[in-house]
Amino acid sequence: MRRALQTQLARFRAHRTSLAAERRRTLRMALPLIGAQLLAVANGLVDTLVAGQLGAVEIAACGLGASLLFIVLIGGTGLIAGLSPIMARHIGRGQILEVGHWFRQGLWLALVLGVFGFLLISGIRNQVDHFGFEANLVPLVRVYLDAARWCLVPALLLLVPRNVCEASGRTRPVLLITSIGLALNIISDLGLGLGWFGLPKLGLAGIAWSTSVVNIGMCLVLLWRVNGKGFRRFALYQPLFVRPDRARLARLLKLSLPICITILFETGLFVAISMQMGMLGTLAASAHSIAITVASLFFMLPLGLSFALTARIGVALGRESGSSIRLRTANGLMIAFVMSLCSALVLLLFRHRIPMLFTDDAEVRALAATLLLFAAVFQVSDAMQIAQIGLLRGLHDTRVPMLINGASYWLVGFCAGAFAAHGLDFGAAGLWAGLIAGLSTAAVLLAWRLRYRLDIVAPPDRRDGEPGRARIRDDP
Repeated sequence: MRRALQTQLARFRAHRTSLAAERRRTLRMALPLIGAQLLAVANGLVDTLVAGQLGAVEIAACGLGASLLFIVLIGGTGLIAGLSPIMARHIGRGQILEVGHWFRQGLWLALVLGVFGFLLISGIRNQVDHFGFEANLVPLVRVYLDAARWCLVPALLLLVPRNVCEASGRTRPVLLITSIGLALNIISDLGLGLGWFGLPKLGLAGIAWSTSVVNIGMCLVLLWRVNGKGFRRFALYQPLFVRPDRARLARLLKLSLPICITILFETGLFVAISMQMGMLGTLAASAHSIAITVASLFFMLPLGLSFALTARIGVALGRESGSSIRLRTANGLMIAFVMSLCSALVLLLFRHRIPMLFTDDAEVRALAATLLLFAAVFQVSDAMQIAQIGLLRGLHDTRVPMLINGASYWLVGFCAGAFAAHGLDFGAAGLWAGLIAGLSTAAVLLAWRLRYRLDIVAPPDRRDGEPGRARIRDDP
């Protein structure tokens, strides 16, 4: 009996030590990605602030143009997102040169998507006058799109070396290059947008050209960086030119297409909620704009973590190590939970002060503070659902999570929110209550899916309760 207790105690201590070590590795990988996500948000904020110096019409046109560009860009991002788990799995298997093969095929896909996006934005640019925008906004939106559309190809190409960084666990270059990009964006926005530093004042066109130039620069620098120290073993550019491989591209799209649709489900939900807010009036729309901006900023924390978890699980899957898969899953969920509690606490404590940074209107601030209370409530469910999505992507499971998110966001979240807002006359609070319902439903169903997949991929050993060798099986 005493010997059995000593054995169990030794196992517990070993597990605690392993969990602490894994937590350090995950955070070392995730923190640069979180920082990069926050800096990406800061880039958009800089554009908005500089456009605000040009006038109310310019800031509105900048927001509309950026939104149109964002929808196209986010779709392409989703279609490339399958690279990280595929590369991570090959790294786990020790098939290092496979990373280079997937890298080159990823560049082909990104190039095609970028050109398609460019042509799509060009077509949208010619149809802007049919979108119902005010007449004075139409020419400015066209000016913005004329310049900003050139960022699509480099922005999507940039994602390919970024996926290499994530899959290999070397994420600091992503943070460094995003930091440089932010600094260049500030300088070029002020220079080309407002005419500082002796540069020509191009107004809104200058802000848009700044976006394109900065993305081209970041793309070239990161493509150069992944050919250097820490990445040479992947032989990413050997050979430099290869033909598109239909089999590889088909496999990538099979994994990535559900990711793309999932992202569009979520993006569409928040766009629809914003439109519903517009129906409720200026007060609701203004307060919602403040609250959703703050909530989006906090969402960058678990989002960056989820990228790291995808790669960590992908490597463990490649090694066919069931114990590592379960350890990394438990660790990732623990970090996400603690992170969400910290975010919720900050929102609860400062929900009245944060709106003061955005407006002096007392009514808007009061409603925004109420909506931030709802945001604090859904921090846990939001963080857990995005962390679980990252873990499932690492297990190459994307189709069922897509269906879960689509049903949770729209059948539960949007429908419940619209009914509460209009049917029960709860207004803006009703729509945000719907968000809580949708995100909570997604978190619960994804937890069920994750447990189901873990029981298949990394089944527990019946004899001692410890996970055994991973059983690799495709997404059913």
